[in-house]
Amino acid sequence: MEQTHYRVLLVEDERFYRRAFMRFVEEQQLPYDCTQACSAVEARDILASERFDIIVSDYQLGDGTALDVLEAAEGIPVIIVTGAGDEEVAVSAWRAGAYDYLTKDIDRNYLKAIPITVDNAIRHKKAEDRLKLLSAAVTSAGDSVIITDLHDRIVFVNRAFCSTYGYQEQEVIGCESSLITLDGPLSDSWEHLYQPFGDGELMAYHVRKDGCKFPVSLSVSVVKDADGRATAYVGVARDISERLRTEYELESINLKLTTGNRVVI
Repeated sequence: MEQTHYRVLLVEDERFYRRAFMRFVEEQQLPYDCTQACSAVEARDILASERFDIIVSDYQLGDGTALDVLEAAEGIPVIIVTGAGDEEVAVSAWRAGAYDYLTKDIDRNYLKAIPITVDNAIRHKKAEDRLKLLSAAVTSAGDSVIITDLHDRIVFVNRAFCSTYGYQEQEVIGCESSLITLDGPLSDSWEHLYQPFGDGELMAYHVRKDGCKFPVSLSVSVVKDADGRATAYVGVARDISERLRTEYELESINLKLTTGNRVVI
C-alpha cells in the first residue's frame, strides 16, 4: 500500500533547528513533503498561496510568534515548538487554537515525538472535517431529523424540523418525543406502533406546535457505540400531507372514470 505523504510547513527562524528537523525526516524516512519558512511573514506569504496538511512552528520567531502563523493557518492544524521555560505561552497558543505543543531541547529529543504528534493532528483534523460535513448535511437536510437519547429526550433537531413542526430548537431540546408524536416515543417498540406505508415506509401522525395533526412517513434507526450498545435513536420524518391528498384525488378521479365507463346490461 502506498504511504500517504503529508505537506508540512516548517516555520523556524534558527538554521540549526531547521537542519535538525530536515535531517530527522530524512533519517526516519517520514512521508513529509516539507516547505521551510524562516519567519512569521514568510510563513504567512506561503500560506496565502499554498495549502498544507500540517504546520510545525517555533513559538518565538524573529519577527513575531507562532500566534501570527496561527492566524494565517485557516483551519490547518498547527503544532507549536517552544524552548524550555516557554510552556506557559505554549499553553496559551494551544488555547488559541494550536493542536499541540512540544518543548524543544538541545539534544533534539523532541523530534522523536514529531511523527506521532503529526499523525494524531491530521487524523483529528480529518475526523473533525467529517463531523462538520455530517453535521451540515443533517442540519440542511430537507426531511425532519429528530435524535433522542435512550430516555426518549430530544437532543437534536434540524432546520427542517423547526420549519415543519413550528418549534424553535431550544423549545424541544430536553423534551420527550411524545411532544410531537401521537403513537408513542421513538423507542425500541416504535415498529409495532406505526402503519406500513409504501415500500419499506411507515406512516405515523405527528403534531405541530399549533396542535395541527399531520401524517408523516417515518423511519427510525438505532445509533450504537463501538461495543454494539444502543446510545440514541434517530428519526427521519417527512410530511406526506400533500402526497396523500394527491393520491386521494387520483383515486377519486379513477373511481369516477371507472363508474362512468361501466356498461349497464
